Amino acid sequence: PSAGPAASVAAPPKAAQAVSAAPEPVGKGVPKAGEGGPAKGAKEPKAAKEPKPAKPAKAPPPPDRAIDVSWLDLRVGHIRSAKAHPESDKLYIEEIDVGESEPRTILSGLAHYMPLEAVSGARVIVVCNLPARSLAGIPSHGMVLCASEVDSDGNKAKTEFVIPPPGAKVGERLTFPGFPGEPEDEKKIKKKKAWETCAPGLATDASGVACFHGAPWQTSAGVCTAANVKGGPIS
Repeated sequence: PSAGPAASVAAPPKAAQAVSAAPEPVGKGVPKAGEGGPAKGAKEPKAAKEPKPAKPAKAPPPPDRAIDVSWLDLRVGHIRSAKAHPESDKLYIEEIDVGESEPRTILSGLAHYMPLEAVSGARVIVVCNLPARSLAGIPSHGMVLCASEVDSDGNKAKTEFVIPPPGAKVGERLTFPGFPGEPEDEKKIKKKKAWETCAPGLATDASGVACFHGAPWQTSAGVCTAANVKGGPIS
């Protein structure tokens, strides 16, 4: 018998190659807690402070008034006692009441011009806001004002006290027409050289009235005078 046609046997299909992608590691690409934020222990940035309002500019101090006799504290004084300086033949040491709780010790170079008996007990005019200074080893706090006649050589030929009128009270401050204002303190008097500025304008007039550039020195009882010195400088 003859063989029949050969059967065709189909080859089995190739098994599909499974391509399995490796699984994505868990958490890859996802930031861990704390990553991307501030480092551990870092302080949070402070909020910007609001700028403080600018302080208003201080007003400049007022300019000084012109230096004149009103800067000086001229008062009526009473010399309670006077004695010769033990180490100077020119000076007297005086205790002067100027209306304060205690008399002031003031030294004056009057020994060549007046005897002690003419000094002790006298009523005078005192500059009370000059800084204290030592004269021949003793502090002097003030100046007694006198008018002088000066000879052709510039020497004092005669000197006498500028005196207040009867009735003027001890401690009363003098006034000067046309020169209002309160006295300045001792430091300013020294710093601004107020005494040196005013002194050339102090003199008696033709009647012996004490003046500052023609303005009489006044008290509540009248003007101050150096009756026997006319047209003489005061210092």
